[in-house]
Amino acid sequence: MTTSDDFVTNELRITCSDAVALVTEYLEDALAESDLDRFEQHTRGCQACRVYVDQIRRTIRIAATARDESVQIRPANFDALIAEFRQLGSD
Repeated sequence: MTTSDDFVTNELRITCSDAVALVTEYLEDALAESDLDRFEQHTRGCQACRVYVDQIRRTIRIAATARDESVQIRPANFDALIAEFRQLGSD
């Protein structure tokens, strides 16, 4: 039997596609509190999305270490890369 509480809970859940779309804002600590709660609830229960978030975190760390003097990334290129990551989440 479905209760009104079940309906509200199901209504507030996000999908994996939603999580992908929100990951950049999540990692930038820019999600609204309601979205943050839903995102974290989803990733607690979804191993695939936890792996995805971890992969994006590792990618960001690797990209950050590439900013030493031996590897020159122009700011415009770095900004374009970040824009591409954001676009991936919105598709």
